[in-house]
Amino acid sequence: MTQHSYTGSDGRTWVFRPRPEVRQEEAGTHVTLLVESLGWVRVVSCLRSEWESPAPDLPGLLARALPVGASRGVGAEPDEPEDR
Repeated sequence: MTQHSYTGSDGRTWVFRPRPEVRQEEAGTHVTLLVESLGWVRVVSCLRSEWESPAPDLPGLLARALPVGASRGVGAEPDEPEDR
């Protein structure tokens, strides 16, 4: 699968790439994406058709992304860069 990148208004570049692990029952319809930028790692799940479209809504996907592991804890604090 393809990898995409997006540069936000703050100048930070985010790289979106499919994560190999997907819930078995969603493998045909959904994609789980790792979203990474200089020590920040987030994760988002979306419809496969949304990701495979000619122009995926990367800002929208980034807005829905959660820090890795935070999806289990609603209200989790935002992640801090790993290099701090």
